[in-house]
Amino acid sequence: MSTFVLMMNKGLSVLVYSIAVVLMVSCKTAGIISATQFNLHQDYCAPTSVNSYSASNFPVANTDSLLAQDTLLKQYFSTHFILMANGTGTLKLLYGAMDCKRDTSLRGRIRMVEIKNEIQQRITLFRTELDGVAAELDCQGERCDQLASYLDDLNRKRNTRLTIGSIILGSVTTVAIVVAHNGNAQNTISIAGGLLTAGLGATTINPAGKKVNYEHTRNLLEDIWFTPQHSRVYPPSVWYILTNRNFTNNKDVTLVESIKKRWTEFQFNNHVDSAKVKLLFHGGGIYTADDLHTRSNMLNQLQSTIRSVNQDLQGLLLAMDHNL
Repeated sequence: MSTFVLMMNKGLSVLVYSIAVVLMVSCKTAGIISATQFNLHQDYCAPTSVNSYSASNFPVANTDSLLAQDTLLKQYFSTHFILMANGTGTLKLLYGAMDCKRDTSLRGRIRMVEIKNEIQQRITLFRTELDGVAAELDCQGERCDQLASYLDDLNRKRNTRLTIGSIILGSVTTVAIVVAHNGNAQNTISIAGGLLTAGLGATTINPAGKKVNYEHTRNLLEDIWFTPQHSRVYPPSVWYILTNRNFTNNKDVTLVESIKKRWTEFQFNNHVDSAKVKLLFHGGGIYTADDLHTRSNMLNQLQSTIRSVNQDLQGLLLAMDHNL
């Protein structure tokens, strides 16, 4: 009988040791998934070619001077729509259309048709610019969501293994304590089992989680955060509207400032450290699943803001249709 108990104690000790080793290996710091594994070094969301814009594509920057000098359009259009015309590159055409409106000759009517066609072309170009930016933001957001979901799935499976291992370890520890007759052995098994179980529980609650090396040399969030005078990634017309206070409801802040304020409050809880700024608003780096979810949310919010400009564009078109 004593031989049987000795063998049982030895077997349980080996079993506990084996489970502990396996679980400790499972609890090690999670690895970093390389960019090459998912072909992340290639940005398939970026445009295939970089568009160049001439000086004529840039809206008039001095809005106050523009409005002060105008005496004609104010009679027919609100300040908001005058600035919208400036942003879409149709302001000079509007002046020309108003002049032609007073010319009832055949030549004047033909010129009016030509100007309206040019206005439609400019509006179409502006819409494609808006849609292009929105499409790239949507693509980048989906890309982040896919990576985040993949990491979430890996972390979920890891936590499941840790939970099951913790249950098994707790059960084996209990059996080992009952079978062991030596008081010192019982204490050793109890302490070791308790520590291992607690360690596994803590790891499950706060897992290290898998990470991915995600770099983005073309970063649509960068110019929004740092707000340069001229954007490297946004078309001049779109950037003009994003950085002009007349295109927000209260006209106290620009669309860019409004976006940054929401990000600071809701994404960063009013605390943005330098590491997060470097990760999200520069060239990227090592992302956790939570970081990817944060980036995806920011891209989606920015996309919504970009798409909302269509409402201003619709208002301008209706005003043109009424007054031309």
